[in-house]
Amino acid sequence: MLQYLGHRMGMKTFLICSVLALSLGACAVTVIDRDIVAFDTPPPKISEYMAEPSILVFSETQQWRHEEGIAGADLYMIETGRELGYGVFTTENSAVFNAQSLSRFNVVVFNNVTGDALTPDEEAAFKNWLEAGGAWVGLHGAGDSSHTDWPWYSQTLLGSTFTNHPADPQFQDARLENLNPQHPVMDGLPSEWVHNEEWYSFDAPAQNFGQIVLLGVDESTYSPVNRSYGNSNLIMDKDGKGPIAHPVAWARCVRAGRAVYSALGHQDTAYDMPYVRKLIANAILWTDKKTDPDGQGCFNAGG
Repeated sequence: MLQYLGHRMGMKTFLICSVLALSLGACAVTVIDRDIVAFDTPPPKISEYMAEPSILVFSETQQWRHEEGIAGADLYMIETGRELGYGVFTTENSAVFNAQSLSRFNVVVFNNVTGDALTPDEEAAFKNWLEAGGAWVGLHGAGDSSHTDWPWYSQTLLGSTFTNHPADPQFQDARLENLNPQHPVMDGLPSEWVHNEEWYSFDAPAQNFGQIVLLGVDESTYSPVNRSYGNSNLIMDKDGKGPIAHPVAWARCVRAGRAVYSALGHQDTAYDMPYVRKLIANAILWTDKKTDPDGQGCFNAGG
């Protein structure tokens, strides 16, 4: 039975159901556009025995799906939740974004979420939860260009807009630089290290949008071009400023809430890397105010 039908692209969908069709349990559907998806309903059941504090790991995808990255991050979150003393609940059901369900969680992780994954009511519920003191960590695909339909998310939590990534080759070793060693999210991380990744480029550095930069990539250590499709030249550092011109992880405080985004994590193997694991664990603890309870990191711009 068709209960909910809609789409995530802001265009209209028309349902034409005759009384006779309804009485027979059928409904004729005329679709005006091609981006049609069924909304999730009802919300997933959350066990009353889930350990607290707890983390919601959400991985619905309406556009590109990072299968390996999602699997790797889910496993990592289970392991790290256990180490940090958190219960972990994983789901792809966006109906979990309601006030009652969100009240069960201390931290929400967007694990490579892509596309218009939440309905307007779900978006409002998450925004209210975060601004009231919630904690959000976004991984890799959660910061691509498929989220522009939700201005608060794309402009406030993310700021920078993804433009493309290299494809010659897609995955490359590059030097990362700790841009904010005094920030709690960067605690225990070295001044620099080499990481293999699908390197996202953005329309402008995160600090241009008021974000607190944490980590940058040195474009001179990899090939920031894509000759296969889309933009060919993905260079952000046009003035020789170094990694500060190309941040790949940043933070923001949004009213009483805190948020961290990391562009690392396309491949499952990324979540085996000690420094990536440390970065995300630090982000969980900082956004949940387990570290820096006074919020000094909200004003530590770094760079």
